Amino acid sequence: MKLSKKTATICAFVLGVTILATSAFADIMLGSGYNSLKDSMKMTMAKLTSEVDNFSADVIISAKIDGKTFAESTSNLKLDIAKQSRETNETNLTNGEIREFYYYSDKKQNIYKNFEDGSYSIVEKRKINNDSSKIIDNPFEDEQAMDAEKILDAFVGSLENVIQVEESSGKKIYTGNLSESQVPPVVNAISSFAFKYGILDEWNADRLDVPYPKSNIYVIEASGKAIENEDGIIESGIFTASMSAQDSKGIEHIYSLDFSIDIKDINNTVVKAPNLDGQKVTYSKEGYEFDNKYIGKYKNDIVREEGNSFEKIGERFIEITSVKDGNVKGKYYEVYNEGYEADTVRSFEFYSDYDEAIHFTKINYTDNGEDKTGIIHRTGSQNINVSFNATINEDNGGYSYSSEDGFDNTFIRIFE
Repeated sequence: MKLSKKTATICAFVLGVTILATSAFADIMLGSGYNSLKDSMKMTMAKLTSEVDNFSADVIISAKIDGKTFAESTSNLKLDIAKQSRETNETNLTNGEIREFYYYSDKKQNIYKNFEDGSYSIVEKRKINNDSSKIIDNPFEDEQAMDAEKILDAFVGSLENVIQVEESSGKKIYTGNLSESQVPPVVNAISSFAFKYGILDEWNADRLDVPYPKSNIYVIEASGKAIENEDGIIESGIFTASMSAQDSKGIEHIYSLDFSIDIKDINNTVVKAPNLDGQKVTYSKEGYEFDNKYIGKYKNDIVREEGNSFEKIGERFIEITSVKDGNVKGKYYEVYNEGYEADTVRSFEFYSDYDEAIHFTKINYTDNGEDKTGIIHRTGSQNINVSFNATINEDNGGYSYSSEDGFDNTFIRIFE
């Protein structure tokens, strides 16, 4: 799934405001209330990710300016931990434009819906991915989250006993309210900086067509309520926060965020693939980046600098000679112009093994008697990008490569 830049910006904005407002709210949550709520959140994620068989969650996030909603996301998520399947229905509203999103996933496939024409895309998963992936991870086991918790604990400071905890019918109810007069100066200082430069900077405000928060930024209020059920799982939560800021014309605006979540149907959620009978469906296989239409010849120029100008001294070629079941075969060679003698003229064949890498098309080749690896990608609609001398780190989903002076990684398709 790819998000548009606008949607990604909205997500970043609401996420940032959530973190910002939560930080402000956390500043008043200490003692048993703060620690109890934090433990409950950890317990909730531990049980949802490893103890329950399945569950559903409804999430609504709304961002407003001066009481008018300019972005809203409504999501329904169904997860089957035991069967490793999930289904997501989402509707996003941004300045009056509504976009829908549907996604289903299990051990064998990913299914996406194209809402423009009602068609579906099915991507068959590769086996190596099926064996190692999890449908949901516990965020509190992430090292960054653990470090962030330490910072938050230190940030809370010495305030105490503001958050309230009540018990009713076996459930715990957490509530808290933060007024403008209760916001510590350090929270306002950090909030102002983060909001202006990290969450809704001038570029993002312009893209979203909302007033840029230029000056006099401060937290007005924040409040929240969470309910923990008899099993120690937070079954619902509501949170709201507001900030005031002046735009470039000195006009004051109120920026606010509303967030709600309901976790329900624990061990009673059924996650099923959509019925695609009679639907237009496109099939593909995960990791099959290339198909037969990429068989062909590609090239770029070998160029050197001469004084204050560039001189073409030859050409690099890549020929993809076959593509089968996700595997690519081909050759790389260099041709130098007559009259120019290169120290080394490289020429070698390469091939990829589909099962060698999850996230990339990894190619193997022998250059000057040394076995090496590289990465080959599609770029644009018909061109390719090649990186030789590559080192792949699948755990981090990335790779690095030794850059050669003057080497151009992009090869342009030759149509003859």
